[in-house]
Amino acid sequence: MRLTKKINFNPNVLLLIAVLCLLSFIHHEQLRAKNKPGFQQAAAHFHHVHLNSAHPERTIAFYEHYFGANRINYRNKSKALFTEKSFILIDSVKNAPLSNLGSSLWHIGWSGVDGASEFQWRVQDGIAVQTPLTPLIANSSLPHDTSYYMYFRGPDRELIEVYTGNRNHRFEHVHLLSSNIETTTAWFKNNLGLTPLFSKAIPFYGVQMNIFKVDNVNLILFARQNPPVETAFLTDEIWPKAGLRVTDGTAIDHIAFSYETIEPVMEQMKSSGLPIVRNITTDPALGLTSFFVRGPDGLLVEIVKEKPVPEGIWEK
Repeated sequence: MRLTKKINFNPNVLLLIAVLCLLSFIHHEQLRAKNKPGFQQAAAHFHHVHLNSAHPERTIAFYEHYFGANRINYRNKSKALFTEKSFILIDSVKNAPLSNLGSSLWHIGWSGVDGASEFQWRVQDGIAVQTPLTPLIANSSLPHDTSYYMYFRGPDRELIEVYTGNRNHRFEHVHLLSSNIETTTAWFKNNLGLTPLFSKAIPFYGVQMNIFKVDNVNLILFARQNPPVETAFLTDEIWPKAGLRVTDGTAIDHIAFSYETIEPVMEQMKSSGLPIVRNITTDPALGLTSFFVRGPDGLLVEIVKEKPVPEGIWEK
């Protein structure tokens, strides 16, 4: 008669084997994911809008007064503004910068609540108007539900929208124009890890639209429909027949996103063939470490080494 010896397994050994198998599987999946185009460890955070201004002090006072931005001393080095979870940084330039009209960086925007009263007080207070109070979706039976938009001019002719649809007073969006909305959407998705609101662009008042939510900021994309239709949004002034020009040197020079570590991000962008405009450098005027990459349609994008919501690096 054959005797079978019973083997007793240590449950701790079994657990260790299971954990090692799981870690091996996770590592394999991470390696597989890294080989996919556009892999990122995490999605980018929105960091700042960068303005060019012939009179920085006037610009700071303007955004303080009309839009409730907070005056700060960025990294104890440079006067700037803080609004919600991001910054408005300002470069002083000798001559008035070019208007952003005709570039892919169309405008920046705040939310509003009561369109009529907010338009009235700003106009009475002397702000320059580009587009008066305009209903987006008018409903005569429910006038309180009507969403309005209005456009104002900043001190250096930068365009600023106030949109009442979200019913608050926060810094709300950056509005970009795109010659190919699916290509632009893919650029932000693949290179910054952002997730678009719509899997495919949707029609919106004669244009194509998609949106990225980056922290508390909406990154809104508009493109012409194909075939083009007449729309008040994309006039020849906003979108020249010659095409969109680069944003460098305009009143709203560029936008910036942040990661806590940026070296892998730049290497990935380089390996994807993206044009790096400036390698990683620490700006002595700002104490800010970053690099620049050329985005779609001439958009200048800065990638900043920073925590998601910087703390302790400015003073009022």
